[in-house]
Amino acid sequence: MVAPGGAAARAMTGIKLPAAASVHNTATHTGGTMGYRTFLVHVDDSEQSERRLKVAAQLARSFCGELEGVYVTPTREMTPFTSAILPDSVVESRLRESGDAQARAEERFRAAVAAERLTAARFTAPAGPPIDAAILHTCYADIAIVGQPLPEDAHAAFANDLVHGMLMGAGRPVLLVPHFGQFPTIGSSVLVAWKETRESARAVCDALPFLKRANNVVVMSISAPGDDTVRDSQSDAGIAAYLARHDIEAKVRHEVAEDIDAGNLLLSRAADLSCDLVVMGAYSRPRISELVLGGVTRLMLQAMTLPVLMSH
Repeated sequence: MVAPGGAAARAMTGIKLPAAASVHNTATHTGGTMGYRTFLVHVDDSEQSERRLKVAAQLARSFCGELEGVYVTPTREMTPFTSAILPDSVVESRLRESGDAQARAEERFRAAVAAERLTAARFTAPAGPPIDAAILHTCYADIAIVGQPLPEDAHAAFANDLVHGMLMGAGRPVLLVPHFGQFPTIGSSVLVAWKETRESARAVCDALPFLKRANNVVVMSISAPGDDTVRDSQSDAGIAAYLARHDIEAKVRHEVAEDIDAGNLLLSRAADLSCDLVVMGAYSRPRISELVLGGVTRLMLQAMTLPVLMSH
């Protein structure tokens, strides 16, 4: 018997479907900026997986890109040592349950691909530590789509570690999909959280394919009370000029955060402006020997009500 995490299950499954003749897109190479060509989506056997699969497949179709579904879960592989010390009936039951879960996940992936009539897609169930495998595969994609961690979920710790690992370790933008709601459009109206930092600059650059297609782009910077300076005004003018050089007409607004913190203010303004995407840098701070997510980044992960593109 081959374990679901074994060689047979780890092989990539290529899916080739008839091309949708009515789908044409010329926005993938606009103004000298390459669009997204490879979309990676985290796949598992949860109900939330179906939501992000739909988003990922729709985006892949919109950008005429490829879609890779990467199946990683917190379930450990059945090692030879574990198999040797457990009763045969337990081993067979665990392998069967794990294999069934992977099969259901792949079936959902195939259904999402078929619904959008994608011409190129593949499903992968990599071996080894799951988060390391997800990071490695993300390195070869243009953008990754993952779900917002559910705090009450049994695997919440794994979901948080997965998001953290992909944000901090893959060097690619990560699009986070809320665990509730429907998102028929993503990137039509975009709110950019701007700060004169490496993370924010990286996020804006990574989001250019979305920004170039958007009907409305609002750049928002936030300063603490009493910290509004001439440099803030120069920073706002600078980001507006940068986007203008990419033929993106953005409205820039500067606000002072008082009773409400920056993360909640961003979400509030996104709702006020009917935005369907937030773009922001993903910040971290050292804690002894590891990096932990910064306060605004962590709040957005917990409280997001619309898709958020983050880059580190």
